[in-house]
Amino acid sequence: MAFLPSVCLAQLSAPVIEPSGTAHVPNSEGAYAALRSNLPAGPGVMVKNLVIERQGGSFHFEDGSFFFYGPVNGRVTGAVFEGKGHFTLSPTDPNERRSLALLAKTPEMSQEFTTVVLRFTDSTADEIRKGSAGPANGDATEATKAGAELARDFCETIHWNLDARILDDVLSDKPSDSQGSFFLASFHTGGFFAGKNLLFIVDPEGALGADGDQVELATWDTEDFHGWAAYRMRGSDSEAIALPMHVSDETIDISVEKSGKITCAATVSLNVNRAGLRVIHFDLFPTLRVSGVYSETGAPLDFIQEDKRRDPDFAVELPQGAPAGKPMRLLIKYSGPDAVRRDGPGVYDLVHAARTSWYPAGHEVSGGFANYRLTFHLPKGLQAIATGDQVAHDHDGNLERYVWETRAPIPVAGFNVGDFKQEEMKTPQGFIVDGFANTDLPDWIANSANQGMGSLATPPGLKNQVSQGNVAIQIYSNYFGKLPYDHVSLTEQTSCLDGQGWPTMVYLPVCAFWDTTEQHEFGLRDFNMPAFWDSVTPHEVAHQWWGDLIGWSSYRDQWMSEGFATFSAGLFLMNTSPKMDGYHKYWNDQHQQLFEKNANGKRPIDVGPVTMGYRVNSSKTGDDVYRAVIYAKGAYILHMIEMMYWTPGYQEEPFKKSMQAFVQEYAGKAASTEDFKHSLEKTMPKWVDVTGDGKLDWFFNEYVYGTEVPHYDLSSDFAPGADGLTSIHFKLSQSGVSNNFLMIVPLYLQMANGNTVRIGSLTMRGNSNSEQTVKIKLPSPGKKLLLNYNADVLSD
Repeated sequence: MAFLPSVCLAQLSAPVIEPSGTAHVPNSEGAYAALRSNLPAGPGVMVKNLVIERQGGSFHFEDGSFFFYGPVNGRVTGAVFEGKGHFTLSPTDPNERRSLALLAKTPEMSQEFTTVVLRFTDSTADEIRKGSAGPANGDATEATKAGAELARDFCETIHWNLDARILDDVLSDKPSDSQGSFFLASFHTGGFFAGKNLLFIVDPEGALGADGDQVELATWDTEDFHGWAAYRMRGSDSEAIALPMHVSDETIDISVEKSGKITCAATVSLNVNRAGLRVIHFDLFPTLRVSGVYSETGAPLDFIQEDKRRDPDFAVELPQGAPAGKPMRLLIKYSGPDAVRRDGPGVYDLVHAARTSWYPAGHEVSGGFANYRLTFHLPKGLQAIATGDQVAHDHDGNLERYVWETRAPIPVAGFNVGDFKQEEMKTPQGFIVDGFANTDLPDWIANSANQGMGSLATPPGLKNQVSQGNVAIQIYSNYFGKLPYDHVSLTEQTSCLDGQGWPTMVYLPVCAFWDTTEQHEFGLRDFNMPAFWDSVTPHEVAHQWWGDLIGWSSYRDQWMSEGFATFSAGLFLMNTSPKMDGYHKYWNDQHQQLFEKNANGKRPIDVGPVTMGYRVNSSKTGDDVYRAVIYAKGAYILHMIEMMYWTPGYQEEPFKKSMQAFVQEYAGKAASTEDFKHSLEKTMPKWVDVTGDGKLDWFFNEYVYGTEVPHYDLSSDFAPGADGLTSIHFKLSQSGVSNNFLMIVPLYLQMANGNTVRIGSLTMRGNSNSEQTVKIKLPSPGKKLLLNYNADVLSD
């Protein structure tokens, strides 16, 4: 790979941070230590018919006593109720009501309780005291036990550092606000829900299992945590949650030992968005242990990182509140043996679970765009491939030193290390697609090769993978616009059944490099697997646009990353399959994933909309629904837009125009579902404006935010005329939908000569029929009219 000129990052000219003192012991700061050991104690207060309402959740404490946690930094952060009470929740969103009904059998939650543990940083303590009916009956023994049980469960089962979250507000100087601060209620459920534990959380920073929303109702036990309802706080900004800080630059020095252990020093530049910020939370892989954190002056800072098997969330504590708008730099030193795994001689794998958190990353999902400079120190003979551009390679004694640097902010940084063979191609426009395959086999494959299953070597498959990537880049650039960088590297990962696309770098499954014979020997082309192997490379390359160039705002928008990449793989097949057989089978496979009942008896298409994201998976629906809904239905949504835009005269041009405008507008940003809709509305062709208001609400409400699926019946008769025209009489019916359901339905004509052409489309509303007669001059006798010849409309 040719070296590219170094790109200046904002922080590169800043002086190196040199520690000026001994690193602090983790988890030792006074306020945090006090929270960690805090439990309810007496005396308490008695209440009768006290009602506390939080963002749609209502707690009616009929008769009982509250015992409070001790104050920390002047704030009471919790209380335990013992007595008799009742909780209700009735979401207003129909999809959330449907989700809740999977658990409760009704769209509302109603549950009796006897013990409730409350943790909060708002004015709940004041509300309880104001409603006091006198001193509590009895002592705090049971309340203390309940508080200790919750603390243990959060550490050992939920694995979330609740005390670190509460510390945010305890150290803040902002006033308590019952509508704007943290509130959590936990209690054991009974009756129909026996054996489950219920959590109701209101958190302006983002809900526990549904980050991006701020209110969540969840159940959990030792084996399962699932959110059954989630939504944004009433009265809050409708945009994405304003995060306390944004990471803008990271310079990371990474040493990789032969065993795979990494030792890193990350200099993190960030901008503070919230006045008075005292606690900075980072995502960091749990087994990567922090040895020290230092301020820009080199002063050691307090930090939080509990046992890796419990609640290992990493956070840095500042000695005083930072003013809003202030940039700052931190030095974070850490190491660990498990993020990078040695899988064979010269074969290493940055494990999947660590790929977004092998470095201290901000809590910004796919929208946290930052610059990165990565310096690798590797055992002799190993090579580092990473996101960005390689700007240096030299030798440092017995070590190889590689430096990689980004040209512009990207949402995630990654790398691959190994002893690689390389293959390179250029598109006619000069874009470089190179591939890297391990010279040796991973141990798990080498064992199979030794048992007579062929060589299973991956370098022979490099040329095919690079060729696919090269073609995919050309197709997608034509549809979506050029990428802002000039290369993408396709690298081999040691796992087999998935891949990932990072900016300028793709992780491809090792089995994708094998030929079809070797894949057959491993059973990889059984059932529906051929579709995966025929599309995995173009799918992962498509993430250069979807997820990498344009991020997604929250889990509700992730369908635009995976769904759009799945759609793009269909474009690849359409443009590379002369007979279109592979293309048609591809969309049939997507349809089958959505409409086949799974082991839980559920059709994924019915479970929930794409905007529920990973929450469509549950113990009630099955763990395979997410992939079908987000990938397959997400792809269908974009494909239907493509087909609605298409006409015989304009063909794909209106669709390309809209997609290129969307990419241009949101490149380097995180986009929401509504952002995408608004972008389309600016450029959509007039024939798609079926409601005459310039909006696509009708389509998004049906297919993006809804779960309706129409059924179509079509009948047709042909009558050749003496004038050379063929009279076609047809009847089209749409059924199984609500009265206002709208859809543009294309019609195709199949002729005796084998050709099939699109002859027009009809706009259908609700459960209705359309019966018409048209006259057309045909080059060959008409055979029949067809619907969904190109998977135009998602229907049953």
